[in-house]
Amino acid sequence: MMILFCLLLGLGDTYLNDFMGLGVGARALGMGNAFVGLADDATAVYWNSAGLVKVKKKELFLMRSGDFDGAITLNSGMFAYPLKKCTIGAGIYMLSAPDIPLTDTIATDVPIYTGKINAKDCIYYAAFALPIASVNFGLTLKYIYRSWVIASAEGVTIDFGMNSKFNGISYGASVENLVTTPLYWSDTLSTNDRLPVMLKYGVALEHNLANANSKVNICLGFDTSLKDRIAEFTSLNTDAYLGMEYWWKQQLALRIGEDRGNLTLGCGIIYQNLKVDYAFKFHPDLGLVKRLSGSLCF
Repeated sequence: MMILFCLLLGLGDTYLNDFMGLGVGARALGMGNAFVGLADDATAVYWNSAGLVKVKKKELFLMRSGDFDGAITLNSGMFAYPLKKCTIGAGIYMLSAPDIPLTDTIATDVPIYTGKINAKDCIYYAAFALPIASVNFGLTLKYIYRSWVIASAEGVTIDFGMNSKFNGISYGASVENLVTTPLYWSDTLSTNDRLPVMLKYGVALEHNLANANSKVNICLGFDTSLKDRIAEFTSLNTDAYLGMEYWWKQQLALRIGEDRGNLTLGCGIIYQNLKVDYAFKFHPDLGLVKRLSGSLCF
């Protein structure tokens, strides 16, 4: 519990990056969250806004996730709306950690239970994507709100994304928190936090199996934290993601992946305009992540 408490309630850059990086969508989780290069549905609002260009119908996405054996909940909703020459999107990403126990060891070596606290974090998205020649570009405006005990903080940041496809291989990259304001806490005792610049990039091999009327997607992704010293390579910290997705007759999907060394598994089904996905991830220290999501295209 102490490990999870430190992960969720730390007030520095590491936590700010962690709570925003848990991922969106059971499909992406089943593929080890190696989704930035593929990003071809409404969750592109989160992963890489340039991917919104690939969405050909209006799409509403909803997700419910119980992370780390239910210690925290992560809910999300995304919407993609294709227009004649561009695509717009919107979304919300909500994380909550309810009923976190507080203990006191000041007067005794034995921890004494003193009550519970709640922590909540929200991100609101507004995205825009536009194809120019053979490259898609996207821009996302994010408003972040955090609440912890009696204090709250808010700030605004911008992400920039791009993707392209050549010979069946999709390439994608997103620079997150490119332009950011500090998160100003409402209580005067807390320091202000600034989101670190993140570079997310990846590739996806999309291969159709003509004889079986099926296809396979193989994805590789990376996250690099540039922190505050972009010019110094010693400050770079990179995580790797790997995933594979097999579609049978474009209706049933099986997925497997590795998210920073943790195994992920998932499945999905498409029935007419409805998509439903389920996935889970094994974490040796924090427990199981279970995620259910669905999309309606119209």
